[in-house]
Amino acid sequence: MPLKIELKPHESIIIGEALITNDGDRTRFYIEGNIPILREKFILREKEANTPSKRVYFIVQQMYLSRAPEKLHSLYLEYVRDLQKAAPSLIPYISVVNENIINADYYGAIKSASQLIKKEDELFGKMLRGEE
Repeated sequence: MPLKIELKPHESIIIGEALITNDGDRTRFYIEGNIPILREKFILREKEANTPSKRVYFIVQQMYLSRAPEKLHSLYLEYVRDLQKAAPSLIPYISVVNENIINADYYGAIKSASQLIKKEDELFGKMLRGEE
């Protein structure tokens, strides 16, 4: 059964290794096959990965999109170690991401990493944004 995708005007999607951006009209298309797909609301661009949790999310996203995700595991572990040292209270959230990665569920890891970002923002948001 194909996956139906509807894109709003100027909305982006990643299919495999290609970033596709819609033009000015609403578009609907169907995708058949087993390939990683990320809608715009889940895409984090590298320049936006400006907090420890967002760096973890970005590398998890890269693992999901990669044909060889295991090549990114060492960088992921480096980011996770740094995050654990900086914010030990986030370890329970990191553990969920780790579990997904161990099970090669990279899409699940993306969802878990988004929860990690939310928790980081709840705990440290004002400080990370330079607000007081």
